[in-house]
Amino acid sequence: MKKFIKAVAVALAMPLTALAQFGVVQPLHVEGNQFKDPYGNKVVLHGVMDTPSPYFNSFRWGYNCNDAAVPACLNYFEKIFTAITDTKQGAYCNLFRLHLDPCWTNDPNKTSTGSETGEANISRFSESRLEKYMQTVYWPIAQKALNHGMYVIMRPPGVCPQNLKVGDYYQEYLKTVWNIVTRNSNVLNNEHVVMIELANEPVHIYNRYGQTSATAMRDYFQPVIDVIRRNGYDGIILVPGTGWQSNYKDYATYPVNDKNYGYAVHDYPGWYNTSDDSHDHTVAINSFRNSVPVVTSKPVVITEVDWSPEKAGAGHYNEHGTWVPGNYGTWATANTTKWGYAYKAVLDHFDNISMTLSGTDTYLDVPTYLNTGKATPAFNGMWEACGGACWYWYSLWAQKDYAHASGGSSNTGSSSVDLSSSLIPSWTQGGVRPNGWACNDAGSYPASGSASSGPRVMQFTGGGDFQYGFYVRQQTASKPGYIEYGSTSGHSLSLNQYGNYCLTFNCAAWTGSPYLKAEVFTPEGNVIASTIVQCTKNVNRNTSASTSGSNSGYISFYVLNKGDYRLRFTPCTSNGGGGEWIEAVVANVNFRYMGNPLAFTKANYLNPGWKVMDGGKLCETGDRASGPRIFQFPAGGQFSYGMYVRSSTSSTSDNYAEFGSRWGYALRFLPGTYTLTYNAVAWSGSPYVKCEVISSNGTVVGSSILNCWYNVNKNTNASTSQAPQGSVTFTVNSTDNYTIRWTPVADATGKAAAWVEAVIGHIKITQRSGSRAIALGEEEDGATDVQEVETQRFERNVFYNLNGQKVDNPSRGIFLYNGRKVIINK
Repeated sequence: MKKFIKAVAVALAMPLTALAQFGVVQPLHVEGNQFKDPYGNKVVLHGVMDTPSPYFNSFRWGYNCNDAAVPACLNYFEKIFTAITDTKQGAYCNLFRLHLDPCWTNDPNKTSTGSETGEANISRFSESRLEKYMQTVYWPIAQKALNHGMYVIMRPPGVCPQNLKVGDYYQEYLKTVWNIVTRNSNVLNNEHVVMIELANEPVHIYNRYGQTSATAMRDYFQPVIDVIRRNGYDGIILVPGTGWQSNYKDYATYPVNDKNYGYAVHDYPGWYNTSDDSHDHTVAINSFRNSVPVVTSKPVVITEVDWSPEKAGAGHYNEHGTWVPGNYGTWATANTTKWGYAYKAVLDHFDNISMTLSGTDTYLDVPTYLNTGKATPAFNGMWEACGGACWYWYSLWAQKDYAHASGGSSNTGSSSVDLSSSLIPSWTQGGVRPNGWACNDAGSYPASGSASSGPRVMQFTGGGDFQYGFYVRQQTASKPGYIEYGSTSGHSLSLNQYGNYCLTFNCAAWTGSPYLKAEVFTPEGNVIASTIVQCTKNVNRNTSASTSGSNSGYISFYVLNKGDYRLRFTPCTSNGGGGEWIEAVVANVNFRYMGNPLAFTKANYLNPGWKVMDGGKLCETGDRASGPRIFQFPAGGQFSYGMYVRSSTSSTSDNYAEFGSRWGYALRFLPGTYTLTYNAVAWSGSPYVKCEVISSNGTVVGSSILNCWYNVNKNTNASTSQAPQGSVTFTVNSTDNYTIRWTPVADATGKAAAWVEAVIGHIKITQRSGSRAIALGEEEDGATDVQEVETQRFERNVFYNLNGQKVDNPSRGIFLYNGRKVIINK
């Protein structure tokens, strides 16, 4: 045991380099019995559940659920989420189950009626209060969880009455709840990172005649699913079973009709023939499979589980009304080294079971964190309780089966994109090679139009993820085959706006075990972004087959150079190479513009894609009324909009603004030498700003520190005309993702200090070609611009060097004049 404890200590102290991707929140979908990210990576999640209830939060933020209590409630959850995702202190949660607690949705002016008691009584439920508090309480909490790198599961207010019947009032209640929730724009915009758990702990479900029936569970929840899907929500739905979410046998024969779902299961000591008195691992695995047979066909999330050893002199009634001997503060009583090891054996055996402990207090010592800022496991780290065990297990599981970010960059937030707008027309007819698509088939290029063989669009009639898919093949390694959009006359892929673009698509194997490579080519013919996706879904040369469970791919990149691009799909081997008769099907190709996050155009806002830290706290993107955000300067100058950044604590690692590190907003550079420029002013005091360009492996490839000598004295009506300009030049040797970071510092050495405040704006990037600067773009407060100006007479002899220092009578070099970069030759 001493050796084991020592191993635990070593593991918790291990470097984070191996876990650099942990905490990425990528879109997820169900593929077979697994959650998968857009790159085909298996994802298994671990975290906690909690509820915004004064009682269940030990009255730490107040005693009432009303408008006045909202700020304190949200602030509490921000602290909790910071703690349970603090990998530096050993916390590794990436999943949060949010109870839409009825203390907010119940109308206090209504009289409680009916025979049900507690949270099963819904007679005081108010639709208007659910709509209101979705906006002010539930969604802000969910957004905070996402911002801290956790996926979110939403469960409805309250618990199920013990006896349910198809068509009853509670079924209508669930339809009403999820109709309101999945109409919410925030939920819809984040549908692939927010899951829906349909109900909490059904006990008995009968058919519409009140009889026991094998189809009752399906018939009860299918209409609820239908409401959710009609609202346009395409994310993952978690379906509960009966027996307090322990019985799923009937689903094996009569599953619900859906393409993107899993099952929400509960597990407590004493269930599934496993307890401290009976904890054989084989029995535990077989009993779980017997009660939850769907674990072999769909992913499972155990949304409630906990345990701690018996404690003399205490006890409580659990949710089943059964007296439980006293323990250290959990619903269930057991020991890790008995029941707990059997439980973990079940998870390790099936390898597709995610989990959330039944409360934050069962994972984290919340009072200690709130008082000291130190994140430690619950119950003093006692190994026999779930807090100590899961503190260690989560750190192990964090090293595998997590979502990955594009190009290896990490992410702590979610991305909302418009899935309806594509720059490439969709396919609506089978048996054709559509206009705009060039086909290379073993070196020949068949013309567009009707086609009954070779590369062509096929119609799949079996339903599923897509109806029309483009069959593409590679017959021999020496003559690779591909399909390409953007290279045929009259069908260009013109990317004429600076900013972020992304590509999504589905793919399947026509036969065999192919991979599919997607590449985006710049106007000069360079590959700016690419991905390779394994096609595990196989239609076996059958257009009548279902396309459910197809694989998906994702690419994002920033356009610095406007022009006509090309998109190519090539069937290939796992490393992108060639082979004989590699055959795949491409579908749902969606190429879309996501806006220019480097252009500041809206005040009291943070653009999507930015990661801004303020005193160690991640600032939410979107509308913001305080803290780091974009200011508008109506008087203009070097910039009309600038981002206010600050160091609110004396730590440079806790205070910065960066772009390029969040999922969906990759900043990729081709080989070459680049110069980044920006302007900055002091918001108050005498700040400096350190600007760094960081490669995907964390190496700083260029940096400089700017003296923000011009002070606007906290006045947005001031002009920014004298704002000095900072500059960083760096060289890229191979195409890669980069991050640009601005950090407020106290002096030219980069010293950290509290309350260093600055405003940055007019961000530009240029690429050098020979002795000239190539303008890669020009937008106000936006992408890039450099001008080369020959020697001339200047109206004012006011120049600044690239560090923002005033220079009198410059003789030769690059200087700033009237906000422009000029070359002086004399």
